[in-house]
Amino acid sequence: MNTEKIKDFFIQHAEKMVVGMVVMASGWMVYSGFSLPDMRKEKNPDSLATEATQVRSSIDDDHNEMILPDREPEFQIAAELEKKSKYVTYENYPLSQFWEPKNLSEITRRQDPVLAAPRALMTSAHIESYAVQSTTGNYRAALLEYAEAPEKIEKKPKKKPKKPARGRGMMGMDSGMGMGMESEMDMGMGMGMDPSMMGGETMDDRSMMGGGMEGGMGMAGSGRSLNPQYNYGYSPAATGLTTAAGGKKPVPQSAWFIAGTAVLAHKEIAESYKAALFDASGYRPDRDQPLYFNYEIQRATVTNKTLENLVEADWVLIGNREKDLKRAAFVWSGFAPELVPSDYRDLNITGYIPPILLNDYSKFALHPLIPMRSRMDLEQEQMFEQSQVVEEVDAEDLQLAGPEARGGMGGAMDGGMGMGGGMSGEMDFSMDMGMGMGMGMGMGMGVASGMTTTEVNPVDYKIMRFYDFYNSDDPLGPKYGQKYVYRIRYAVQDPNFPANPSQQPKSSTLSNDVYNRIQGLMVKAEQTKTRDFQFWSPWSDPSPPATLPGWNDFFVGPVAPSTRPKEFIIAGKKVEYSKTPFKADVVNLTHDPSLSAPMPIWFDDVTEGAALSFKGTGEIIDPISLGIKKVEDAEVLSGSTIIDIEGGRPLEIVEKEDLTEPGMLLMFDEYGGLRVQSEVTDQERYRIFSFAEERGL
Repeated sequence: MNTEKIKDFFIQHAEKMVVGMVVMASGWMVYSGFSLPDMRKEKNPDSLATEATQVRSSIDDDHNEMILPDREPEFQIAAELEKKSKYVTYENYPLSQFWEPKNLSEITRRQDPVLAAPRALMTSAHIESYAVQSTTGNYRAALLEYAEAPEKIEKKPKKKPKKPARGRGMMGMDSGMGMGMESEMDMGMGMGMDPSMMGGETMDDRSMMGGGMEGGMGMAGSGRSLNPQYNYGYSPAATGLTTAAGGKKPVPQSAWFIAGTAVLAHKEIAESYKAALFDASGYRPDRDQPLYFNYEIQRATVTNKTLENLVEADWVLIGNREKDLKRAAFVWSGFAPELVPSDYRDLNITGYIPPILLNDYSKFALHPLIPMRSRMDLEQEQMFEQSQVVEEVDAEDLQLAGPEARGGMGGAMDGGMGMGGGMSGEMDFSMDMGMGMGMGMGMGMGVASGMTTTEVNPVDYKIMRFYDFYNSDDPLGPKYGQKYVYRIRYAVQDPNFPANPSQQPKSSTLSNDVYNRIQGLMVKAEQTKTRDFQFWSPWSDPSPPATLPGWNDFFVGPVAPSTRPKEFIIAGKKVEYSKTPFKADVVNLTHDPSLSAPMPIWFDDVTEGAALSFKGTGEIIDPISLGIKKVEDAEVLSGSTIIDIEGGRPLEIVEKEDLTEPGMLLMFDEYGGLRVQSEVTDQERYRIFSFAEERGL
């Protein structure tokens, strides 16, 4: 056979063959359909409905007898009931705590604690020298020559006291003894004897921390220097910080700033935490206590606006904890020793004290509502005072002491040991300073670790501090001549949304309001990948207005009238008249910003109408070495003018003519306001900065 022909046949007749097969299949299907039975005859709709009704009724019938056999009990019910009803003594099963079931509606839900706003915000303005870090350690004041010693002033010989009148007896003896004691003391002082050996107090506690403890004239090299006991500020040498981190050395720099202090109602806040969280489900002491974390300071200008007219846009954020920590770590060369006991401060809300040189920094580091002694010291002192109370007893109550009475002596000795509380306080202070300086800076912006136990008796207040420094490079810094008010707030770690996700409370334990707030924070944390765990307090009330101070400060010394004033009665009034005007000694303590050092200028025998300006050769005190250096062509411009002088009259209550009334001075200051200076309050600083000891005064 020819395969090609066969192939062509199938190609030409393939369609016909397919059509034929379809026709045959269709015919077969028609034939098969005619052979099937008629469904309409076998499945009548009426019969199907009847059958379904019968099946549904059979389902509702009871079939238990067909599928469940009769049940026979395998135990005696009466015997078992008697066994279960037998009393069991609970003493055999002691429980550490009893479980009391509560309905879900009765469970205490977690609330947000109420944070009280900071209170009693106070501000003060200062211009000081403070220590900053330097790579070289060079500064202008160190290059100046030492000043010559001042000329000593010869004292007028004291008049001999009048001999006591006859019949005064012991009065004369008392007077003689007093003179002898006074003379002996003067001799001791002249020979360099420490006045503290005679029961006197010559050095403030701060000078022992910030300054030296040596007496006499301190010597910086071979030149003249200030007595170290008058250094009431921070001293790098005394604290051992002569070289900072990275090999940097301390140098003086002018600090022109406004300082603020406020108190935080810690006890009130702790009680609020307890009311909101202590009885709630899932209470944890390490999370549900006040964990202070941050603070913010805002400033508003009120030079041409009243406090009532301030709006929210007037407040400018000028600082927070992170900014202050960076300044203390990278700008300051250390920081001044702390004056507030550790009970009343917190590293996360209490700003460090700047390393103020020479001057007393307690005026802006303390607050009237904060004690200066730790609570432990106060409690020990109270216990000691109670142990010294002697009850009044009658003679009939007295009994002979037996051998066991030696225990009473032991109690007395224990009470005596309580007097050493001051020692422990000092030790605690130094330890706190060392640990605080290391731990506080090391913490950075980390979250403070929580306490593992509930604070039983929290202190009433903790102190808050801040500083607003002038900086010519900062356009937002304070400006001279402008008036400012401040406000402050603080943040705690949110107890219902803590920094550590593993400490997050269960949502079922939160109240509705807290739940809604936390849900928003969780959504935000999911989007930003950071947890906003800071829970902020309200802002404090605005502070009183403050402004940067002038360059000059004044201290009045002795006032002496050249002639004894006479009294006249004119129109029924007593009028005093003196032929010559009163004269006063005054110190103008100005700050030299070019040398970052104080420049004391003393004026002797100034009269009313005198302007306290100066031009000539002056002296400055090197804040680092305490050396007294000479400044050529010094010029001090001051608009302050004396308008009245009082004091200097001999006291009528004593016979000694050298005992006179304290001097007082009324003056116009640089701001055009009235200012009163008193010899009583200015005596210490006047004698220091007029170099009274060197001048023989």
